[in-house]
Amino acid sequence: MPSRAASARAALGILGAVTILAAGCGGASVRPTETGHPRAIARAKRVKVTPKHLPPRSAAQIALGLPAVGSGPVPGYVLIADRNNDRILLVSPTGRVVWRFPRPGDLRAGQPFHDPDDAFFTPGFRGISINEEFNDQLALISLRTHRLVWTYGQAGVSGAANGQLSNPDDAYLLPDGLTTVADIGNCRVLWIDRAKRIVKEIGHAGRCVHDPPRSLGSPNGATPLPDGGILVTEIGGWVDRIDARGRLVFSVRTPTTYPSDAQLLPDGNLLVAGFNTPGRVDEITTRGRVVWTYGPSSGPGALDRPSLAVRWPNGMIAVTDDWHHRVIVIDPRTKSIVWQYGHTGVASSAPGYLSKPDGLDLLPAAVVRVRAAPIVSLRVRRVGSLPRPASRVAAVSLAGGRLLVLGGLAGGTSTNWILSGAPGRLSQIGRLPVPTHDAAAAVLGRSVYLFGGGETTSSPAIVTVSPTGRARLSGTIGEPLSDLGAVGTGRTAYLVGGYTGARYATAILRFRPGRTSSVAARLPVGLRYAGVAIASGRIYVAGGVTTTGTSDAVYAYDISTGMVTQAATLPHGVAHAPLVALRGLLYLIGGRDQSGSPVRTIMRIDPRTGVVGPAGTLPMPLADAAAVRSGSSIVVIGGAGASPSAGILALHPAN
Repeated sequence: MPSRAASARAALGILGAVTILAAGCGGASVRPTETGHPRAIARAKRVKVTPKHLPPRSAAQIALGLPAVGSGPVPGYVLIADRNNDRILLVSPTGRVVWRFPRPGDLRAGQPFHDPDDAFFTPGFRGISINEEFNDQLALISLRTHRLVWTYGQAGVSGAANGQLSNPDDAYLLPDGLTTVADIGNCRVLWIDRAKRIVKEIGHAGRCVHDPPRSLGSPNGATPLPDGGILVTEIGGWVDRIDARGRLVFSVRTPTTYPSDAQLLPDGNLLVAGFNTPGRVDEITTRGRVVWTYGPSSGPGALDRPSLAVRWPNGMIAVTDDWHHRVIVIDPRTKSIVWQYGHTGVASSAPGYLSKPDGLDLLPAAVVRVRAAPIVSLRVRRVGSLPRPASRVAAVSLAGGRLLVLGGLAGGTSTNWILSGAPGRLSQIGRLPVPTHDAAAAVLGRSVYLFGGGETTSSPAIVTVSPTGRARLSGTIGEPLSDLGAVGTGRTAYLVGGYTGARYATAILRFRPGRTSSVAARLPVGLRYAGVAIASGRIYVAGGVTTTGTSDAVYAYDISTGMVTQAATLPHGVAHAPLVALRGLLYLIGGRDQSGSPVRTIMRIDPRTGVVGPAGTLPMPLADAAAVRSGSSIVVIGGAGASPSAGILALHPAN
């Protein structure tokens, strides 16, 4: 609020087979390129071989030494939980079983195993995580030894007491060693450590009401997300995204009354199976709009109670068609079945047959090369100064490497500055009609627009500023607004969050010159002092202040679809920090932590993966600075730490 005194599975998935750690079920981790016969041969010849000289290996080679597969709809080996046959199969694209559990002798005396409902590879592809829904037990299986190496639950006993489960579903082993599971009958999602202790819980036994995250209604799916959160599917027709801190991001109604095992797609949409007869598979937005569906009512393509649908890296959709006793692969473009294992409508344990297969996963048989964002650190140096120490200025980048700096808080009062020039040679070229700070600016065409801000109260004003320094009042936002963010694209500006003088704004407003502002979307929470930047058609909103404290969320608004999703989670809450996009990455610079103290940290956010990491440090703690991209660098203007700063800093990628 303006005042006279200083008033946001990599991966659990494969990030590239070259970098996968081949971790066992609780064993040590080794790099796959550091073991095996190529190195032994090299040692015998006294040739020094480094990992880069060895060819990258696929997940199938790392796990079981399986060869690559030919081109086709199945890019690897399909893991199938064949529930009513009490077995786990690994099947090649040609339908050959290359691994199974249990074989005779795999189970030790007294080890029960039946009704494997889902099966997922553990991180590193050295094991399989199983939930035995009707045996009330979880298990981890070592791929190479064919042994149960860990279990949880009292086999055959349904309950809510310590060490008990009731119809567990979707058990995943996480990279940190915890196992997550949806405990359907107890209406909760659990995180369990290797010592069999419950370390985290969403929902509570005995309270089966849809009110996430306080309570859940019979959750039959709990899919871990790359940002540490979880996607919960509730029988009755709900999918809930809950972040790493246990807070609800969204809850959306599904088109079917019995959704099963929803999956989060890279674009933020949801893929969910409808466990009905006839069954269906839907892709929906986080607002519940169906954008793709598969669900023939009859014929060989019809489904009967499908329990899981996943999109593979090649775009194909794999489905467990449980009561038709088959696993199928659907081409989403043609909506045709392009691969099948099992015989439609025939339950059997004979070769090539299944009986109520309920779970699947993919063991990739090709080296997956995902271009991960480079690890970029930033060098920081001072390149210029403001006329006086100031914070909360608005700034934009102009052609030719020039900056335009507007308003700001200096000496405890607002300024009417219009400063322009190269970062090292800023000078005053004009004056704003009214002094202001906590405003936001965007370039639209040949003009710069300054939105809101204020002095002692929030202002609704829009001021148009020419590159030569002429300024005039040109309109109104429609309500008072300060502490907001703004970005421009083409002839449209988007205003994000802010403070109206009475409430924290949730709106993302769309503004075009000569038109009335309109609401383009709404954030999940009211937010002010957030970092805002635009990249690849999405507006990112990082950190900020909410009515309940400092935010650690990074939201993404897709301009083309109108959807708002959570793209990442920061290590801790940060506010009063500018956000800048550079070379496909986002940088959150300084800011204030949850205690209100200024920080020196520069955080790097990869918007494609949601991974957040350090990218450098500022010379001093700094909050309420402005920052813009200028060429291949980021320019940081002013700010305040122990005292206001007049410094203008240039941040250059160090690599």
